[in-house]
Amino acid sequence: MITKILDIDRVKQRLDDADIYEDDDGNKLQTIYFGNILYSTPSGKFYTIFARSNLNPCTKCNGEGVIRNKHGKRKKYENTCKKRTRLLRTYKITQHNKNKEEKLWKQENQWKPMKICPECNGEGSLEARLDQDWWEQLEIELNEINAWAHGSDGDGCDVMISREAIEVDDDGTR
Repeated sequence: MITKILDIDRVKQRLDDADIYEDDDGNKLQTIYFGNILYSTPSGKFYTIFARSNLNPCTKCNGEGVIRNKHGKRKKYENTCKKRTRLLRTYKITQHNKNKEEKLWKQENQWKPMKICPECNGEGSLEARLDQDWWEQLEIELNEINAWAHGSDGDGCDVMISREAIEVDDDGTR
């Protein structure tokens, strides 16, 4: 788990001070500049899901996202898959069948020949995993104030924070 990214009170204050504008869909929003991906994320790199050659591959899985399961047994795995498929095709869903299916599912995962790399969590790069954790933490923190992060229309590396506008009356009430 990543430590706190934002000073949430400061972000909230900056959003309160931001001008209200209307987007293309007619929503009234307040938006502030958060920063540049190159300086904010743990990797400091810009990449996409399909173009990530600038990321260092995970040392444990060599960038594959999966590693060999030392408990994997291909024949047992295939047989368990077949049994589970047959069970799921039955129309009668009883508690007994649910318990049996859950047991088969656990066996299936235990005997899979390959499993998700614990180092990169299937991302193929530790940098990508750390960035993913960072984005998830940012989202959690912004949810506290009903805001969200997004890219800017101008520069794809800029990160903006927006929320629905909170209009303040002339007497200072919301």
